[in-house]
Amino acid sequence: MTFSSTIEEVNSTRRKFKISVPAASIKVAFSEVASEIQKTAEVRGFRKGKAPQALIRKFYFGDIVKKAADKVINNAYSDVAKTADFQIVSYPHIEPENQFDENNDFQFSATVDINPKVEIKDYSNLTVKLNKNLNINVEEELDKLLNNYARILGKTEKDESGRALVKGDVANVSYKVFSAENELKNKETNSQMIELNGTNLPAIEEAILGLKAGESKTFSVTYPENYQDNELKGLTVEFQLVVNSVETIVPAELNDEFATRLGHKTIEEAKTNLLETIRKSNEEARSSSAFAQIVDHVLAVNNFEVAESLIESTIDRAIAEANANAAKNAQINKEDEQARAGYREWAAKQVRGILALGHIARQEEIVVSDDEMLRDMASYAMANRMDPRELIKRAGTQVYDEFRGQVMIRKVISKILEKAQIEYID
Repeated sequence: MTFSSTIEEVNSTRRKFKISVPAASIKVAFSEVASEIQKTAEVRGFRKGKAPQALIRKFYFGDIVKKAADKVINNAYSDVAKTADFQIVSYPHIEPENQFDENNDFQFSATVDINPKVEIKDYSNLTVKLNKNLNINVEEELDKLLNNYARILGKTEKDESGRALVKGDVANVSYKVFSAENELKNKETNSQMIELNGTNLPAIEEAILGLKAGESKTFSVTYPENYQDNELKGLTVEFQLVVNSVETIVPAELNDEFATRLGHKTIEEAKTNLLETIRKSNEEARSSSAFAQIVDHVLAVNNFEVAESLIESTIDRAIAEANANAAKNAQINKEDEQARAGYREWAAKQVRGILALGHIARQEEIVVSDDEMLRDMASYAMANRMDPRELIKRAGTQVYDEFRGQVMIRKVISKILEKAQIEYID
């Protein structure tokens, strides 16, 4: 399709394409649409698809005009948008400037919001505070993780030395549980293995530590309000406990058989994959922790405008997410201006922060490959027990851009942290 166009600057975040399509291209569009309709049209006196185009034009003229106009506008806008040297961030607002007619040139405008190119300054050598737990040696963390898996996949052996239980041991216990002197029969056990590793309620582990096989103890335990067993939530009970035996864990050997139990072919493959998982997890945690600090600094020293449509769409998403987790009578009307005003400052900062990081990515020539994006999407799907194809089915192909954006943000934050002055705090 042939056309001519000019670009008008409406303001710093909005551009208007003024497009003119010659009559010759309009005629082609009319003819193509008429031919498409002709293939399936049913006109009395003619077999389906065999009516002459003259009759098609007569009986389906309104449809032809509408479809031809849509075709001309969509194709012309799509072609001209590809030539723009700026990022378009909204759907076009189309305004015809004259009647769409087969025998005349057609002019229309397409107004779009854009993300203007901005040079972000002063983002190197920042001071960023991170929790000291994020300052890790990945090799040491790998050793800890492998040792933990080795204990989980290992076996227990009874200790016949007569010694008392210490941290790291496994206590084979029997107990009865009483509430207000009434025994909770469904909580009784004759043999339960309790590993003294800090994962149980402190009152239970503290009571068991120091006991020997054959010794008993009566003690009280108060369960937290958020305890998973509804019957025990917030309840104070009395345990009458006997230690049947003191047992130690014999860790599994770190070999290919061990790796197979973890879902890998060899121990080397397991180490490589686990090391990458640790590294990525730490990078994501550091990025998440540093994000707000970096955005606050960048926005404080770099002032630039953003398209209002981006702020509005961010508010729409925030309200939709809030409503998804709210009772029907507590849901927010997205048309309520007072409710939207409550989100506006937050949304403006979110949009400006993400766009600022995008500008830094451009300046630093940071790109995200398809493989990086797909790995991140697959990792998210696995963590949420979903098929990646289900993500695409639910959100459409735009989900690719969302995951690409998430990876890009992490890479930008990591780049900034490379030059930052990091203070590790408790």
